[in-house]
This record gives sequence, C-alpha cells and structure tokens, in this order.
Amino acid sequence: MRHLMLLVATLHLLNTAHVFGNDKFTESLQLEPLDNHLVLGQFKFSVTSSPNVLTTGHYHLFPKSLGEILHKYHIQELELSLTQGLWRYARWGIPSDGVANPPGASILVHFDSELPLEDVDKHWKGLINSLAGFICASLNYADNTVATSPQYTFTPRGAFNANKTFQHSHLRYANLPQENVCTENLTPWKKLLPCGGQAGLSSLLNSKPLFDSNYHSMSIIVRPQCKTSECDSINLNLTLGLSVVLAHPKKDYFTLSFLFRNSVGRECHIAESSTVVVKFPTVGKLSLHLESPPDNTVFSEQHTLASYKVTSNFNLKASYKVKPTYGAVAPPVLHTLRYLSGYGQEYGSIVCEITNNAEEVIQIVYMEYIPWFLRIYLHTLSITSNGSKVPVSKLLYSPGLERKKPSMFELLLNLPANATTVIRFDVEKLFLKWTEYPPDANLGFHVPAAIITGVIPDAPEGSSIQMLREGYGVVRFYTEKLVVLLPTPDFSMPYNVICLACTVVALAFGSIHNLTTKILIRPKEKKIPIMQRITRKIKKVLGFEVEEAVTSTQQVQSSTDKTPAGETTPRNETSVDSEPTVDGEVSLEDSEVTQRD
Repeated sequence: MRHLMLLVATLHLLNTAHVFGNDKFTESLQLEPLDNHLVLGQFKFSVTSSPNVLTTGHYHLFPKSLGEILHKYHIQELELSLTQGLWRYARWGIPSDGVANPPGASILVHFDSELPLEDVDKHWKGLINSLAGFICASLNYADNTVATSPQYTFTPRGAFNANKTFQHSHLRYANLPQENVCTENLTPWKKLLPCGGQAGLSSLLNSKPLFDSNYHSMSIIVRPQCKTSECDSINLNLTLGLSVVLAHPKKDYFTLSFLFRNSVGRECHIAESSTVVVKFPTVGKLSLHLESPPDNTVFSEQHTLASYKVTSNFNLKASYKVKPTYGAVAPPVLHTLRYLSGYGQEYGSIVCEITNNAEEVIQIVYMEYIPWFLRIYLHTLSITSNGSKVPVSKLLYSPGLERKKPSMFELLLNLPANATTVIRFDVEKLFLKWTEYPPDANLGFHVPAAIITGVIPDAPEGSSIQMLREGYGVVRFYTEKLVVLLPTPDFSMPYNVICLACTVVALAFGSIHNLTTKILIRPKEKKIPIMQRITRKIKKVLGFEVEEAVTSTQQVQSSTDKTPAGETTPRNETSVDSEPTVDGEVSLEDSEVTQRD
C-alpha cells in the first residue's frame, strides 16, 4: 500500500511538472537618453502560460488572483494602465513600445464574443469592482456613466480565434483622468511578478525615485499569443510594463544605481532571460559612451542598441559624448495640441491641433470621449487645414445622456502632408446638483484625453524616433486631458450664514441672559399718609402752591448740589444726617436702601 501511494504521488508530480513546464518568464529594461538630462526607463516583465490555466486552475507563474478574475468575467483581452504625468510628444518623441498611456486610470476590455450581449454590462460592473480591490485604485467609478464602446479606435491586438468574430458591442473602454498613482498601487503590481520585487530587475523598482519622476506609467496587459508563425495554437501572455522618465543631476554621465537609487542584488533564477538594453543615437547630441563593453551590439544608421545580460550586483555607467542640451530630440512625425477656448461658465469650445510633419498624407482615426456633463453640438464641428476644409471619410457619433452615458464620436481623416489640421466643436456646460460636486469643486472637472490611431510612416533620417508598430502596424497615442470649470455655486455661503447666525445668537443670548438671571431692585419711596394726600389735593383745587414728594435718590442729589464750592460732602453722609420732614423728605431708612443699591 505504501509503495502504491508513492507511485501515485510520483506520477502526480511528473504530470504537474509537465503542465507547469510550459510557463515562461522573461524580463528586460531599456534605457534611452532624452533631452534636458532625462533618461527613459522601460521595464517589461512577460509571463507566458497555457490558456488552459484559467479553466484547470493549475497556476504556476501566472498569478492566480488575476487568472480567477479573467475566468469569472470571460475576458479575452485586458489592458489596464495607471499613469501620472503627461508624455511630451514634441520634446521626447513617440515611444517605441506604446508606453504613452493617458493620464490617470485607463481600462480597455474585450469580452468573449460568446458572452450574451445583455450580460456585458453586468460583467463590466463586476470586473471594475474586482480590479479596484485588486490594484487598490478607484476603478469602481468607471461604471456605465463613464464607459463607452468605440468601433474603429480599438481592435484586438492578440491572437484572434478564427471561429469567433470581433464585436465592438463586447468592448468597453473607460478613462479616469483624475486618478492618482502612488505606492499603494505599486505594491500589488509588484506582487504579480514571479520574483516579487526581491531579485532581478524588479529589485530596481524603488518607490521614491519612481514617484519623484516627470512621468511614470504602470500597465497590465493580458492577450492571447500565437505559439508559432502559423498560429495553429495559442498561449496566454501577461505583460507587466512600467515606464518612467527620470532626471539625473550629473552633467556628463549617469549610472543605473544612481537613477533608481538601488542596484540589482541577485538574479531572478526563474527568468529565462534578463537583459538591459541601452538605446541611443549612433551620432548626435545624445550619443553615449558605455564604460563596460556590452554582450551584444546592433548598429543602424539612426540608433545603436547595446545589450547586457543581468547578473548579480549588476551596474551600468554611460557618459555623454557631447553635453546634452534642450531640443536634442527631433520632433516626431505626428504630434498634437489640445486645449479649451471661449469664456464664461456656460459655453465653450474644444480645439485639437494635429501637426503632420511627414511628406505624405497620414490616415488616422480621431476619437473624442466627452463626459455627460458636457453637451456636444455636433453641427458646430469644423475640420480645417490652412484655411480649407478637410473632408471626413467616416463619422460615428454616439450621443450622451445626462447621468447615464458619455458622448463619443470617431472621425476617419486624411491629414495633409506638412500641415496642421484643426478640429473644433462647441460644448455646453451643464448645471449639476449640489450633491454631485466634489469637495474641490472650484478645481474643475476632468475631461479624458482624445485618442489618435493611425499608421505612422518611418521617421526621417537623423531623427531619434524609431517606431515599433504593434498589432497590424497601428500606432495609438493620446492627447492632453482637459480641466473644465462648470457653473459652480458659492459653497462658502453656508459658512458665512453660520458665522452671521452664531454672532447674532451670541449677542442676543448675552442680553437675554442678563435680563432673566439678574434681580432688579427699585429704590423705596416714602409713603404719604392718606390725610396728607387729601390735604394736598384740596390745596391744588384752591390754587395753593404744593411741594411735590421726592424720592430718597432725588433728595440725596439735591443735598449734594447745595454744597458750597470748595467743600466736599459725601453723598452717603448727607443722606444720613438729613432729618425727616413732614412733606415728602427722605428718612434714614430710605437713605440706607439707596446706599446699598
């Protein structure tokens, strides 16, 4: 019996090793110098696994926490990015691997085409809530009031099953431009790595230099991938990317340990390959001299690629052949400028200028994605270049509904060569309920970046741009996000009313408190006998002069006024020494009461 149990355990281990042996892990880091003493670092961690891992539940290198989410909500492709900062196309060019994600949080999902259409919204709601807790971000706000389904901008980039058809109704895209990125997002992202940030290139991911950078972006991309060139079978590929633009104060050189404030302590033995690639212009202002010889070098007319194999205690030092200056990177073939125009808080316009520096016409798909609190006037849409109208090959418009879904339109355009095309349309800023304003209402409301998709021609000679076309040769990049000031009530008015009301209450309370708590004592008056009063009335009738009765206070005041000049008679002494009279004069008892008062 014992030998039988050992045999079964051995067979199980062999079967498990056979299943897990298909998983592969690779890691790489590409460094590229930019102008103004900046260096671009692009981390890429790739895990390849069998697609059956989602159904069988036998996970090895592929993270189980992510796999369960993909399987539960029938996800075919997933792109999730968290970005802080703005990629400067005009200064840094177009990145070679599509790292220029939009600011904030961005989610792109292709659901399985076999999923019923009526269940897509339900799965989308569950997915964003699961990813919100998974990556520690406010992705749960990307509900149906924020999400949209473009038709031409996004197409599947992974291996597509020929038995299934792509349906844009099963696609969801959402962008939260106000989302901030911090260490609470980096920590769960690093836990997806096989080495967990403890070995290999992941040990360079120090939070302080990453979040002090000019630009940083984290991404999680899951796609099916072909095993062979014939694509007769597919794998499930997970790519964890991180791009960061770091500044170094050194004028003539930089090192790997100085850029990331850390060094590679030990190798990640799980990785099949671990490389560091340095990409720099072959000639020009950003040309580099590497202190240690690379393991492999690829030369071209425009760029040089130097590759190093990562070992324990690996470090790298590169020095500039010429002192770098501002503007060392040539402008890209295509770049944009997007801004708001108009004045007031009721109406305005959104303008996007697209510059084509190529010698040929470029066909693009331009997508605008406007939140529901801005109403688009589509009849005001104008597309001009050098004063002449640019024809629209195709227009797809999805109107928005207040508090239900955003507005979205896609334009298929041909950009003229060596010209700037201006896209302009008017919007109306809606009034919100007072409960819909955020705590910083006067900061404004964020409008997501526009998306431009197209095939960019090869860069001209001498340019530092080397395009790497993904998918079907399509390059996608994003414009700036916008901040719109909506009609905002005066939220300081309740504070002013509270201050004024409290002041009035305080003043009234003091007077009322004094009146209701203190005892008022009136001075006593001498009672006149009834016979004396009758006598006085008879005298008044007969016309005789009658002396009026005075109080004790009046008598004391009268005595004080008759005191000769230069002599001082105390008021209380006068009232005490005065003798009582018959007709209305004070007595000793009344004088004492007045003194006490």
